Amino acid sequence: MFKRTVLSTAIFLSLTASANMGEDYRLAKVAKPIQQHVSLDVDPSKARFSGQTVIEIQVLEETQFIELNGLDYAIEFAKLLGDKQCDLKDTMLKTGKVKLACDTIIPKGKYTLKIAFDAPYNRQSVGLYKSIDRGVPYLFTQFQMSDARRAFPVFDEPEFKIPFQLTVTAPSSQKVYANTPVIKTSSNDGKTTHYFDKTPPLSSYLVALAVGPFEETPVENMPIPGNIVTPHGKIDLAHSAIKETPKILQALEQYFDIPYAYKKLDQVALPEFPYGAMENAGLITYREEILLIDPITQPRNEFNTHLYVIAHELAHQWYGNLVTLKWWNDMWLNEAFATWIGGKVVTKLYPELERDLLLPQHTAMLRDAMVTTKPIRKPINSSDDIMDGLGLAYTKGSAVLTMVEEWIGHETFQQGMRNYIKKYAFKNAEAKDLWSELEAVSKKDVPGVLGSFVSQSSFPLIDFTQSGKTITLSQTRFLPKGQKAKEQLWQVPVSIKYGDNKGNVATKRVLLTKQTQSVTLDFEPTWVYPNDNAIGYYLWSMPEAQYQAVLTQADKALNTREKLSLIETTKQLMDAGKINAYTLLASLNTFTNDPHPKVAAKALKGIVSNMRTFETEKNQSQWQSLISQKVSDTIERYGFEKQVGESGTVSELRAMVFKLAAFELQDPNIIAEAQKQTTQFFKDPSKVDPYLTNTYLEIAAYFGDQALLNQFKSTIEQTAIPSVRVKLLSALGYFNQQNLQAQVQSYLLTDKLTASDTPTVLRGLSYRPERKAKMNQWIFENFEQVAQRVPPYVVAYFPYISMPKCQEKGFKDIKSFYEAKVEAFPGISKSLPAAELRLNSCLSLQKRELASAERFLKQL
Repeated sequence: MFKRTVLSTAIFLSLTASANMGEDYRLAKVAKPIQQHVSLDVDPSKARFSGQTVIEIQVLEETQFIELNGLDYAIEFAKLLGDKQCDLKDTMLKTGKVKLACDTIIPKGKYTLKIAFDAPYNRQSVGLYKSIDRGVPYLFTQFQMSDARRAFPVFDEPEFKIPFQLTVTAPSSQKVYANTPVIKTSSNDGKTTHYFDKTPPLSSYLVALAVGPFEETPVENMPIPGNIVTPHGKIDLAHSAIKETPKILQALEQYFDIPYAYKKLDQVALPEFPYGAMENAGLITYREEILLIDPITQPRNEFNTHLYVIAHELAHQWYGNLVTLKWWNDMWLNEAFATWIGGKVVTKLYPELERDLLLPQHTAMLRDAMVTTKPIRKPINSSDDIMDGLGLAYTKGSAVLTMVEEWIGHETFQQGMRNYIKKYAFKNAEAKDLWSELEAVSKKDVPGVLGSFVSQSSFPLIDFTQSGKTITLSQTRFLPKGQKAKEQLWQVPVSIKYGDNKGNVATKRVLLTKQTQSVTLDFEPTWVYPNDNAIGYYLWSMPEAQYQAVLTQADKALNTREKLSLIETTKQLMDAGKINAYTLLASLNTFTNDPHPKVAAKALKGIVSNMRTFETEKNQSQWQSLISQKVSDTIERYGFEKQVGESGTVSELRAMVFKLAAFELQDPNIIAEAQKQTTQFFKDPSKVDPYLTNTYLEIAAYFGDQALLNQFKSTIEQTAIPSVRVKLLSALGYFNQQNLQAQVQSYLLTDKLTASDTPTVLRGLSYRPERKAKMNQWIFENFEQVAQRVPPYVVAYFPYISMPKCQEKGFKDIKSFYEAKVEAFPGISKSLPAAELRLNSCLSLQKRELASAERFLKQL
């Protein structure tokens, strides 16, 4: 699954978790499934569906009951068939389980469960859910992590990996897709029954279904048949997916040295989906704006995302589907691996996109550093535990895998992966099984290194000191200043880049396993960069003189990745109290002039972030002068308009400075240009610079009137172009004049938008503290309705959405409100303390470093 970030990220998990699972949520191990047939009678135009399921089971011990999973459906009858026959009495439990009880003892042996049921279609983008696209109803499924149980009775735990077979009856006007090809169909009285082939062994979360008046087009040049499937009227946008999928699939088959394992590969564009995509075996589902793009008229970052998400989901066909986790405590590895190899494949096939300049470790570290953060491998007792900050599994996990791959060697790592997939194909496995394979091929303590990073939270801060040719490394847990935690120790593959004034550059590698170690270099350096190519999942610090030496040499000695990492490292060192705001801002100010636009953009973004933290009424004009100068410098350097042959990174930087000019400086020329280009967008989106479209729409909305809001809404409801719709949704929350924000908030509670649309709009509504306060008041007054208008997992993130970034105003009311919601929404109990800590950390930083930041402003 590709998790589309909502507002915060992280999922956490511990090596010995399996022993401690909450029995209330786990199925009683009195029986296990062998295979399952599901028959469904569905009609997208209706509100409910019905079905029957036949499950062959093995009763493992004498019992009077059998447990399986269920939510929302009603059981018409449940029968146990076999040597012992019984009419079973069903009790649906609050923990997502159904208890099927027999009046007498059921002996051990093989039986058949036959259950008839009916249920409502879900309207929050989970289970078997109904979605309306331009007035036309469709049915889709999203079963990960634990929502297959909403669609039919099932043993809904990943260790139960069995063959499934679907039979689906639907109106004959509807097309039906599932994991496998259709074997045959039969029609009667306006309905068609589709008999699908049996799947290979699958966990229930990978079963999938799509029903509606779809269009499809075949994907050629693959070893198996496959289609791109879209809602009606959108198939013309499938060309990129058709062209790129075979390349990516071939690259993955070559990497694993194992053919794609399923009988077909359909990819479906969904107008409503809670995440970015889902790796259902043979029937991958995507948010439509990710799968359906035009690379000519869309910016580089959207094309990059398109390719990466396809690669991520195809990688899961091996890692996740062919080999599946035993329990959700290893979901981190599923997502970490797909994230890692997805990026690796895109970088190899499309180097011009510079995906290697994305540094997921620094995104992860911001959250991982907090004392409220748990390890990425942790006990999982409920769905709330699974969704607890889902995202860190992707970023931290992939970063750690990148570090380990570099440490043991790329070819060695690949051979270990191949051995693992071949050994556990069509089976379940655990993280330790992969680690054993990597240890066997590398002859290195891979379990020790990986275990130290995934079974404990945070990461090492390594202090480097130099004396001649000797470097002393000392590790401690990284902590934002003021937070306290127990001492920790990691096994860290460290790679030190160093050089001298004669032009000599070398690298020294060491495995740091103790609190303090020393290493001797080949020559005495004049500068040291402690994270060669920014591969390690650690931060570093050094004395001021050494830090300034590496800054002085940055242009000549550091590559672009290393400069980007240096900027992020410096920002986090201020959080830890290792440097002050003056030093950070001076460094950022220097890097805004870097020749690589991505480095300049990263530095400028850092300055803006610090402005948000340290801006006061007293110093506001100084911040505006600084921003104005940076905007002017950038426009003077790169021009007001896109140049022929211009790099996408330049276009991205221009979009950033235009937004700053409009929102921070109220630049009338930029605002007028945004309004002009927005008018053009509604006439012909292809005529607007794709890199500036989002910026123009946000600016136009912020300064827009009632007529423009009406135009936004009507286009959102009618357009058949997914990218147009999502861009308008992203800007919709920015409407600000008069009562327009209130109108947007009310619009979110109508059936004109989907549950998956709401988080996108909330981001815009939370722009600026005064607007976030209005949004919070609306959430507080309409909480039950709002909670029904988002995917269920999003509710736990509301404290993050509501919490101010760095001001106390409103905090007590926010905390009090969400504390009262914990019983009804237990996931809030996990996110609220983390959101509070994030706020308090920023307030502490603000108090500590404000004078230092103002000293920097005064010397400009």
